Amino acid sequence: MRSGGEAPCDRNTLLEAAIPEESVIVISDDEGDVSLGLGNSVLLIEDAGEDSLLQEKKTLEVLDEELAITFSRKAHVMPHARYDCSTHPFTRLEEETQAPLEKNASFCDECYCYLCDKPASECSEWVSRYCHCNAHNKSKYWKEQRDTALVGVLTIFNLDLTEIDTELKDGGNQLQLFLSALLPVYSKYLEGTLLKRSSVQRCGCFCHKEKVAVYNCNVCTLNHVPVKFHNYSEVHKTVADNLNQVNEEMPKAAAVMLLGTAKELVFHKALPNPFTLNDPLANIKESSIILMRRIVTTLQSLFVLKDFPKTLYDKFVSFFQSLPLPPHFYSFTSSLNVIRWDNWLLKSVLAGQNLTGTRTNKGKKECLWEPMPVVQSRVKRLEDEKSYRQLVRYLNAVRCPEYTSLKILKQKLCFYMCKYGDFFSAVNTLLITKRNEGNYCKFFTPQLFEFHLLMLRTRSCPPGNELVMSDIWVPIKSSPLRRGTLVRTALKILFYNDHLFHESKCWSALVRTWCTSEMVSQEGNLLPQCVYEPDMVFTRVVLASSSSILDDLQKHSSVVSSERFHDGYCDSTEMILIVQAIIRFLMTTNPPLRGMLELITAFGPNHWALSHLIEQINPMTELLFQFVSSAKKDLVEDEQSVLQLFKRRGFSYVSQLLPIFLLHLNEGVRSVGFHFLDVISKNSRDLPWSGNLSSFLQVKVLRFTNTCNLNLVEHQKLTTCIGRLTSRS
Repeated sequence: MRSGGEAPCDRNTLLEAAIPEESVIVISDDEGDVSLGLGNSVLLIEDAGEDSLLQEKKTLEVLDEELAITFSRKAHVMPHARYDCSTHPFTRLEEETQAPLEKNASFCDECYCYLCDKPASECSEWVSRYCHCNAHNKSKYWKEQRDTALVGVLTIFNLDLTEIDTELKDGGNQLQLFLSALLPVYSKYLEGTLLKRSSVQRCGCFCHKEKVAVYNCNVCTLNHVPVKFHNYSEVHKTVADNLNQVNEEMPKAAAVMLLGTAKELVFHKALPNPFTLNDPLANIKESSIILMRRIVTTLQSLFVLKDFPKTLYDKFVSFFQSLPLPPHFYSFTSSLNVIRWDNWLLKSVLAGQNLTGTRTNKGKKECLWEPMPVVQSRVKRLEDEKSYRQLVRYLNAVRCPEYTSLKILKQKLCFYMCKYGDFFSAVNTLLITKRNEGNYCKFFTPQLFEFHLLMLRTRSCPPGNELVMSDIWVPIKSSPLRRGTLVRTALKILFYNDHLFHESKCWSALVRTWCTSEMVSQEGNLLPQCVYEPDMVFTRVVLASSSSILDDLQKHSSVVSSERFHDGYCDSTEMILIVQAIIRFLMTTNPPLRGMLELITAFGPNHWALSHLIEQINPMTELLFQFVSSAKKDLVEDEQSVLQLFKRRGFSYVSQLLPIFLLHLNEGVRSVGFHFLDVISKNSRDLPWSGNLSSFLQVKVLRFTNTCNLNLVEHQKLTTCIGRLTSRS
């Protein structure tokens, strides 16, 4: 371009700005555009002279059909790269770092270093060492150096400048700091340390055993002469500390730090030691495998939990695959080939179009196979997104080498199905047995057993994703289960699993579940339920059939118990059946019995069912004795829990519970009632209804003492207790 605006300009590559009393600057939009002649980053329109002011009034000179220059003034020189300087000529070569070329070392006040992005006057390498003054944008070498200067250690990932954001830069900076801190620690490992074998292992030579002086002892020479060894434990600690910090970083930054650390481990040298150190982390192979496994596991989780752009993900994976892994790292070769969420097979499984997780692609069978860290991460993400239906499909289809861990994850299948309202499938899931694997209840604890029963009975779930009891339960819209299905399932679970069958807490949980209403309150609280007490005729009919029903259930036969009885007594029928199953548990459990107090209190307001249980075991003298002994032992050891129970349930509950024991014909059963009275008497000031209880005992219990053959001591104890409650009230 000529001064004064005498030559035409290309309108597609020049930006014209005319500001009164200021410079007119035309800037290239592409510093590599050769159509501008020299590829300048800043083009200046020179002064046309003072007469230019007069040119405004003259006829415009048309330089192009769409472009005309009407005014120009000498420009202020703007900041520019050294090779674009209009004041000092610049000589270009592909690569010259030994000395400045011709006048390249000269610069004006606005010249900037192409590599450092600093004013040339501030560049420390302008004319020394690397000669930044020779750098320009037409050289592949200098462009690579500039990219390295701009992105630092991120160049190892072959990233485009447009892909590098603040998060990646921060990861690169953190990685560079770590590498700087690791270098002296690793150098110390390479250097080694002098150590005597005797400082690690006790000397066992003859002269030390017998404590006699033996000259020229070869064993002593070997054990007590210092030798060089290489201890990798400090390197392991430094890397492990860095990995602990990675968890606090953003996803992209964490990936950069992890991959950069993996590269360092790959190039660490394994040096031999003259003897084995006691520290297991001192050996580089074992120690580095632990670190690499941790790195790979974390990366696998990141790739699943976070949405990395596909190009960035591919470059990270390619970087890892390009590392020259030593033999002890061969197991990690394909470890980062994590299936992305947009994978066709995975998408078809999540959508329910593929239930098996297998397909045939070009004659080759493919299956959804993933390592455990990936499976765990997918489960976590689907849980967080509340995609429970997709989560069930995934767990049923995925295959994993760590089968036991996968089975533990599958224990939540029933929970996930309840979350989206498929309670029928949830019930069936608890009893599914594939090959010789057993059912998912095999690892149930009494707490998990009760948790699942409450979920299925109330058709509600806790708000979180954990299998733990909650004060708040969220109702799930669904169809009710068929009558008898749940009790049959519950009893089958107990009969299938010996460790649950012989656990009294499971039977208490079973009773508590059937004493809980099928509907939760508006606030999400579980409510007690009073089961209707059937008449004696109906009870005898149920008792006559319960034995065969339980036999069928124990033989793993399909039985729907409630269908044999009238629909109006379903809850009562199931309660009687549960009581009969409890009696079987009591009869087959080796003494001493445990947890009978919890079983007693589990019946809640359904005292008729508790009375029925006691009456059924009353003829069995030894069993009744064990039952009573366990209840009294628990009362003595856990008196405060009983007191809290009485406070919570109030006078109505206590007034129906005490007569069951105090008026029983068996002296042992009555002794349990007197233990209850002792707890109430000691803490009567904390029970506002103790006065009402004393009146109740006088009217409803004391007058019937002759009927139950209360002895003199018991009569006196009851009278004293009533008097104490009356006085304190």
